[in-house]
Amino acid sequence: MKIIQLCFLLLAYTSFIFSNTVSTGHAEVSIVKSTIVSNENELIIGVKMDMQDHWHTYWKNPGDSGGPLEITWGMPEGYEVSDILWPTPSLIPYPPLMTYGYENFVIFPILIKIPEENISDKFSADIDFLICDDICVPERALIETSFSELSSDANLDEIYRKIPSIVLPVITNVKNNNLELRFSFNENIDEIYFYIEQGDVVLHASMQNLIEEENNWLLEIPLSDESNLLESIQGILSINSESFVIDASLSDTEQSSASLSVFSAILFAFLGGLILNLMPCVFPIISLKVLSFVSMGGESKNKIRTHSLLFCLGVILSFIVIAIVLLALKSSGVFIGWGFQLQSPLIVAVLSMLMFIIGLILLSDINIGSSLTRLGNIGANKTDYWSSFLTGILAVVVASPCTAPFMGAAIGYALIQPSFVTLPIFISLGLGFCIPYLMLSIRPELISSLPKPGQWMETLKEFFAFPMFATSLWLIWVFSLQTGTDALIDLMVSFLVLALLIWILNKLSSKNIKILLILIGLIFTTMQLNSIKNLEIKSVNNENQENTKMSWYLGIEEDFKKSNQAYLINFTAAWCITCQANDKIALSRSSVVNYMNINNINYVVADWTNRDKDILEVLNIYGRSGVPLYIFWKPGMGKPQVLPAILTEKLVMDILSQQL
Repeated sequence: MKIIQLCFLLLAYTSFIFSNTVSTGHAEVSIVKSTIVSNENELIIGVKMDMQDHWHTYWKNPGDSGGPLEITWGMPEGYEVSDILWPTPSLIPYPPLMTYGYENFVIFPILIKIPEENISDKFSADIDFLICDDICVPERALIETSFSELSSDANLDEIYRKIPSIVLPVITNVKNNNLELRFSFNENIDEIYFYIEQGDVVLHASMQNLIEEENNWLLEIPLSDESNLLESIQGILSINSESFVIDASLSDTEQSSASLSVFSAILFAFLGGLILNLMPCVFPIISLKVLSFVSMGGESKNKIRTHSLLFCLGVILSFIVIAIVLLALKSSGVFIGWGFQLQSPLIVAVLSMLMFIIGLILLSDINIGSSLTRLGNIGANKTDYWSSFLTGILAVVVASPCTAPFMGAAIGYALIQPSFVTLPIFISLGLGFCIPYLMLSIRPELISSLPKPGQWMETLKEFFAFPMFATSLWLIWVFSLQTGTDALIDLMVSFLVLALLIWILNKLSSKNIKILLILIGLIFTTMQLNSIKNLEIKSVNNENQENTKMSWYLGIEEDFKKSNQAYLINFTAAWCITCQANDKIALSRSSVVNYMNINNINYVVADWTNRDKDILEVLNIYGRSGVPLYIFWKPGMGKPQVLPAILTEKLVMDILSQQL
């Protein structure tokens, strides 16, 4: 008799109704369709649950109690059904417990592919769910229908559009028994909650603490005492009325800038600045400074010391200004990174003109005296101290697109720290960059070990014009990628006018006419630069991108991992000489390209020549604020591998072919 009663009880909460709407006891369950077509032959249906007042069902992670909806499909041949697309849940408190779910009403969207000729074929759905109020009841609905029989529901359209799809870049860490999510958000945050997918990790009923840092937001989520530390964290971050997908690796963070201490970041910055002296982008300016020091042979020690210190002062102040600008712009919601100034075509055009002018002057016999263009300080005299300071500034401006070893992690760490930490790191970077010249100020007698001044210096001065021209050509190439043919022609006309003016200046002796010509040149150049300023920046179509299987987009790594697709992502920029050198020396080599093709490794180029907020956010996730950055992953790896900033063909091949 008890068995019969139990069977009747189960039947009371199970509906075997082969129609489109089923009453399960505490909910009306049906399958509806959307008017939205997501892709060709991919349609949207939804399991609709119209529950009695105050009754609720649960999200994929129900929280402290409950259970998620489960669907078993019976599909004809050729049908394909996706997993449930879970809407953002709500908090449903049951003190001292906290649960995640949906109260009164919900539709669970699902993507379904149906062959066009089979749109009337029947399919079935066996729907199991837990529904609760003061008590919880397991209920079930079995529905058999066809797509052609489904009714359209505008609520499904609205819910589907609100399904979280944007991956918000976050830096995740575990500290003081809290899960930390550090992220950027440009608006004030009134309401926030992180719904974690994994169970038994966090204390759902505990308060999540939001902290506004100087450049970021930090959300602290208390961890469960019995939680097992995961390699990655997934979930939905609800901010005000928006919801974002969170998919971040804890192990990535341990290898990124978050694992650096302040001391190690300062040390890395110093080493990076020292190595920066050897990078090719700095050579034209540094070579002129060295030549100017050679010309001081036989001068007083005080004069040599003063020139050295002023050069160092220009370098250090420039790094401090860059740090302040980076912090100020980021705090105002403008996303920028290391080398940001060369993402502006206007600045690239000005620098290319400046390098071109310096090259022409070095080849000519113009007595540039104390003019602004005397940045090399050739033939220095007591009134030329100002030019040593300017040379330090120009060296930093030209050097900033370069990323030396150790620099990437240090700068990435610096930009997510408060200003009292950021500034010492940038000062350390400047000290590393100018330490050779600081040594010269301490020991001015070292100048005497250099060759004595003579005619050879004039020849060397003229030779140094050609690195200047090479730098100008490189900047012109960057400018052409950022803008287009018309803008490039305007810039070339400016070069022609500047060359003509310098030639005329070299021939004339009248001071008044020279001043007039300089004013005409300045007016013309200003007009050209103003037209460049108003240009619309075009998207960069790098030839490397044309050869990739997929274009880079935010979230591409998660998509690759889900499909077990190996990948190598190259975060690069046309103005980054280190990036271009790595491409020619290693990444474009036939052995590397063939190996990636044979072993099905997707090579993707993320081009940051022009400003791109999404790329900068991903750079920040990996603890970087600039390029280059190389990320490699293949099935079997727990976390992506960050390649060194300086690559060789052998190094890349060794990393790609390593056995797991």
